[in-house]
Amino acid sequence: MGKSASSTFRSYLDQYALSGYINSSSMEVSQETPVVTALSDTGPRRLIGNYDHMHEDNGFFDGATLLNDAFIHALVGDNTDHYLTKCPDGDSENDIAYDGLVTLVGKPLSGQSAGAVLLHLKTTGRGGLARGLVLASVTTTGAETRVGRNMGATVSGDTFEAIFRVITFSGTNITLTIEESQNDGGADPYALITGMTSGALTAANVVRATTTAATEAWKRCRVAGTFTSALILVTAGKVS
Repeated sequence: MGKSASSTFRSYLDQYALSGYINSSSMEVSQETPVVTALSDTGPRRLIGNYDHMHEDNGFFDGATLLNDAFIHALVGDNTDHYLTKCPDGDSENDIAYDGLVTLVGKPLSGQSAGAVLLHLKTTGRGGLARGLVLASVTTTGAETRVGRNMGATVSGDTFEAIFRVITFSGTNITLTIEESQNDGGADPYALITGMTSGALTAANVVRATTTAATEAWKRCRVAGTFTSALILVTAGKVS
C-alpha cells in the first residue's frame, strides 16, 4: 500500500477553514447494533442501525480577533448543530469529503513554559455521517455551473445531503443549488433537486440541505446571484 503525506488534509467547521491551524485530525466511526428481542426465532438478534462518529483535531492556539479561538469558543456549549467537513486528500473538486452534523464537546488548551500553546478540539456526531464529493471549490465572480460528477443514484428513503459553504463574500446575494441528471446532461438535461438549495445568502454562512426523494446519478452545483467575488465550498453525499 502506498503512503501519502497528510499535508493535503483539509477541515472545515461551519463556514470556517480550520486547515491552517490543525496539524493532526482523527475520525472514529462506529455502527450501532441494537439488540432486538421481538423476532420469532430464539436467541438475541442484532439489527444494524445508525453510524456514530467522533472527531478530534489538534493544532495551535490563535487568539487573534475572529480567528480560531474566537469562533470555536463561541460554538462550545451552544447546544446547536454544526457542520464539520473533512477532506483527507484535499478540497479540490471531485475529492472525497466526509460531512458530519456535530456538536462541540470540548476545547482544552495545553502549554508548557516557553512552548507553544496547543488547541485540542473534540466533536461528536448528532446525525449520520455522509461520504461524498467536493462539487464546488472555487472563488467565483458570477453565475456559473460547476462540472457534473457521477455520484451514483439514491433511492427513495435514502438521505442525500449537501453542505453549502460561503467562506468569503462580496456582493448583494448568492444562491447555490444542486442539480441532477441521469447521464451528465445528455438525453436527460440537468434539473434542480427539489429542496437542495442554500437560499439567497448575503454574507459568509453555511447551510445544510437534505432530501429523501430518489436522486439521479449525476450531480452538479449551480451558482447564481449578484456578487463580485465569493469563495465557496460545496460538498454532497449519501448519509450512512
